[in-house]
Amino acid sequence: MTDVFLPDFLNATASTLSVGGFPVSNATKCSLTKTGFQFYYLPVVYIVVFITGFIGNSVAIWMFIFHMKPWSSISVYMFNLALADFLYVLSLPALIFYYFNKTDWIFGDAMCKLQRFIFHVNLYGSILFLTCISVHRYTGVVHPLKSLGRLKKKNSIYISALVWFVVIAGISPILFYSSTGIRKNKTVTCFDTSSDDNLKSYFIYSMCTTVCGFCIPFILILGCYGLIVKALIYKDMNNAPLRKKSIYLVIIVLTVFAVSYLPFHVMKNLNLRARLFFQSPEMCSFNDRVYATYQVTRGLASLNSCVDPILYFLAGDTFRRRLSRATRKASRRSEANVQSKSEEMTLNILTEYKQNGDTSL
Repeated sequence: MTDVFLPDFLNATASTLSVGGFPVSNATKCSLTKTGFQFYYLPVVYIVVFITGFIGNSVAIWMFIFHMKPWSSISVYMFNLALADFLYVLSLPALIFYYFNKTDWIFGDAMCKLQRFIFHVNLYGSILFLTCISVHRYTGVVHPLKSLGRLKKKNSIYISALVWFVVIAGISPILFYSSTGIRKNKTVTCFDTSSDDNLKSYFIYSMCTTVCGFCIPFILILGCYGLIVKALIYKDMNNAPLRKKSIYLVIIVLTVFAVSYLPFHVMKNLNLRARLFFQSPEMCSFNDRVYATYQVTRGLASLNSCVDPILYFLAGDTFRRRLSRATRKASRRSEANVQSKSEEMTLNILTEYKQNGDTSL
């Protein structure tokens, strides 16, 4: 649904919808009740996500490129996850301006499509890369001997390339469904789902992406984590660091799914269904609540870009140790530069005094 202000299609009267098998005039459609919460909530969340996500993922990418080589297989997945998050946070300033500009989109139709495309690529790319990380950890913990020779970096590179291809191909219809629209007050909205003209087909597409891009990976992750927890409980593991990283992985990923991904997919599809089928007058207050809750989950869905760097720090291979080492090196280098400049300044002062014939020092 569009952001905050009422688009033209909510008040249109020319066409009809089928609700429960009966045609319903658009004149009887529910009009959403605007609240200040819906107007201010998302830009505040996006500002927080932009600042923390930009810093966290910049540090992560810097670490992976300059301090984590040679990469392990799981590092390849984590780097691609950080890259997806970083590209998403770079797109947020335009969206933040959109809200501060009273949801009047000034960047054109192409940028609107690109904005929504990047969000969904990040959403489903993150889910699939988290799935790859989880399956990789499951294989290493539950089948350590069978995994020898299989968890190669080359294989993880091929799988990552496949993930990018599948996500981009699967999300490409967003470039068709997302667009701009003119409101009655002549301002421009950027649809985050679709206009009423394509709503029925978009709802089918949304359900397909939910099943393939969220439900199946989530079930796979739950299965992997169930077996990982069972192995951690019943197996006598001598590898304490792997045990600790596996526990962190289970906690962080399940938290991300429970807070970000699950509520978003539930409320997004419920909101679309309400727009299609729940338009009788007695359902209007219910639709308001659904829409308001959907706005909350949109903000929560973007929080994964802030949480993922915590995953690298706690569950990544040697990430924390190498980050500490890189920080100490940078600190020593900074101290050496300061000391060198101080010595140089002292020598310059002494030279100046000698040239002026001042021997009081």
